[in-house]
Amino acid sequence: MIRFVAVDIDGTLTFRNRRLDIAGVSAIQKAEDSGLPVVLATGNVLAFAEAAAIMLGTSGPLIAEDGGIVFDPASGWECVLGDRVDTERGLAVLEREFGPLQQTRSSRVRRTGLTLKRTIEAGAAEELFRREGLNLVAVGLGASINLRSPNVNKGNALRKVASFLRVPLAEVAAIGNDPNDVEMLESAGLSFAVANSHEAVKRVSTYVTAEPHGKGVAEAIEKILSLRN
Repeated sequence: MIRFVAVDIDGTLTFRNRRLDIAGVSAIQKAEDSGLPVVLATGNVLAFAEAAAIMLGTSGPLIAEDGGIVFDPASGWECVLGDRVDTERGLAVLEREFGPLQQTRSSRVRRTGLTLKRTIEAGAAEELFRREGLNLVAVGLGASINLRSPNVNKGNALRKVASFLRVPLAEVAAIGNDPNDVEMLESAGLSFAVANSHEAVKRVSTYVTAEPHGKGVAEAIEKILSLRN
């Protein structure tokens, strides 16, 4: 039986313009009302995840910074999976190659990585990292690129949450849409890609929903609740 569900926010619970899809909000509330805790999993900073959890009414721990930080609001437990040391080196290498790069507003308060405005492509950044012998990942997400260590990902964060809650990964579900959700979806016992997902996300998921964004989340939640019953 599925014991909790991890849900990505941007592009999954929201439309492309980051406006919340009300269908997804209603689905999250239905899950919580049915006794299925929701874990929000975002590439954004922890403060954003905390605010979203309050507004959506979720009860599970939070995954922020692409898995760099796991935090349980109920108990205050926190786990930090990385730091900024290697990503700062990576930024220096990128700027030596491409010239000055602009960080996003949230980048400076990140604890486990950094984000750049997308003036270069993630593939070019990763190729340069390989040439320089830097063990870093660059993930393009909309108008930004996230730089982080490979061990900082939502999959490892989901394992930390499952261990904290004493729930086997086989009894965990996850819903996402972007490449930074792949490790989380691979780790979960049951996984859903909403219809607007990147092809790499669809390939690793148990199910691909018929509907995009919040309606896809609602479809996935209905499937999970039906399996629980």
